[in-house]
Amino acid sequence: MDVEGLLQSVIRFSNFMTSRLIVAGVVFYVASGFTHIGSSSEGFLPDMDLINNVVENYQNIFDVLGVSDFALLLILFVFLTTIHLIYIVFERVGSYIPPAIVPLAGGTAIDDVTLSAFDILREARGEEHTDEENQRLYEFKKKLKEIELEVDTRFSDELTAEETAFRISKTFIVFSLGVWIYAMLAGTYTGDKNILLIILALSILTALYTSFAIFRCNHSRISSLREDVIYQFTGFARIWAAEEYQKRIATACAPSRELKPAAFAVLVPVYGTLDVFLEDWRRWRRLRRLKRLRGTNA
Repeated sequence: MDVEGLLQSVIRFSNFMTSRLIVAGVVFYVASGFTHIGSSSEGFLPDMDLINNVVENYQNIFDVLGVSDFALLLILFVFLTTIHLIYIVFERVGSYIPPAIVPLAGGTAIDDVTLSAFDILREARGEEHTDEENQRLYEFKKKLKEIELEVDTRFSDELTAEETAFRISKTFIVFSLGVWIYAMLAGTYTGDKNILLIILALSILTALYTSFAIFRCNHSRISSLREDVIYQFTGFARIWAAEEYQKRIATACAPSRELKPAAFAVLVPVYGTLDVFLEDWRRWRRLRRLKRLRGTNA
């Protein structure tokens, strides 16, 4: 039995449920401020006596009705599904709340340090282009792609967690601010309105911290990718080319410019980013204008 794998699975499941419980718990707490249920909305934590009474009443109802274990499991499933749906909604909404952080593609970083170097490799081959050499160069290009995938996999877990936290924190900023404004205008919120401001402040701090962490992690990803690719390229050049070309390749593999590891962007459904959407919109308008001109000339 793989004990270490089992422990890692337990840890991942614990993180999976904890994040969802926190998000849903905050949402339920804020929503309870608009429902008059006694003292459960007073203070930051609900009244435990009231919770115990509710649980006891439900247990009595289940005993009287003779609810089966399957029904209890069904109720638990519905409860957990509701928590999960709230979490998913907050994450999806946060994806389209600007600004979004778009990581730099690994291929762009690889091209930055290999485009000129590949030209030198072709020059080093001379006039002969045998099938064996072409296959060897093709395999080397595949190796660079494999390095990109390995580096992305190495940083994927950290980036996924940070990007998810960033998206949810953006949704909480909009959610808590909107609820606070509505609570101040409507005057029907029975909870502590200062708690809404605390949630808003924590959401802003979380968004700032996670955005910094995303940029830092992507910077490490691009740096690691560059180092691995340059190491592979210079090693390949030692076998492939003469010493003169090796020195030129080593110089060409130096990063030619400072690439941004990630960039802020505005995401649009279907189109991806706002820039792509505006480009397609301008292209569509140009085509429509040309059709009108052709129709007029005809």
